[in-house]
Amino acid sequence: MTTKEIILQAIKSVNEELEIAELESIDAQTPLFELLDSLGTLDLILELESLLEEHTGNYVAVASEESMNSDLTPFKTIVTLEKFLNERIEDA
Repeated sequence: MTTKEIILQAIKSVNEELEIAELESIDAQTPLFELLDSLGTLDLILELESLLEEHTGNYVAVASEESMNSDLTPFKTIVTLEKFLNERIEDA
């Protein structure tokens, strides 16, 4: 499973509870950080960490000062999140 597929699966899982219409059909430039509130972002982080550990066999920390900073957050789009997670996976 690719990092992008993990992200999409995590978003789908989180959105089952949130029911945000804009997250039903997302693309590479969907503004994730604008659509998720703080609890939605936390749910997504936890889901991503769980799926990444399941698929890589290693714990990959998603939460960081950078990920929670609105200017620097990798949660802006699928593309920025994928790049961030790939870097985290390499460091794990």
